[in-house]
Amino acid sequence: MDFDQRAAVEVAAAIREAIDGGDKKAGALGTWAKVKFDRQILAIAKVEGASVIYSDDDDIARFAKNSGIQVIPIRDLPLPPEKPQTSLPLD
Repeated sequence: MDFDQRAAVEVAAAIREAIDGGDKKAGALGTWAKVKFDRQILAIAKVEGASVIYSDDDDIARFAKNSGIQVIPIRDLPLPPEKPQTSLPLD
């Protein structure tokens, strides 16, 4: 997935909305560069039709809350099976 024109428009709209709200970072704690990158990730997900992002990043979760994309933290993923492969009998 690329950061294409549709995603760029989404990011621009998010930045404009945040600036109009009085805080260009919209409460995010990261640097301005990180905030822009996080918004790009969400914009790409949104224009590609993603419904879920797996991330432990608080700023991603904060931005996703307003975009209709669910964020699932890694800690909430099910653990893999203890023995993912059965042993094979060897002759």
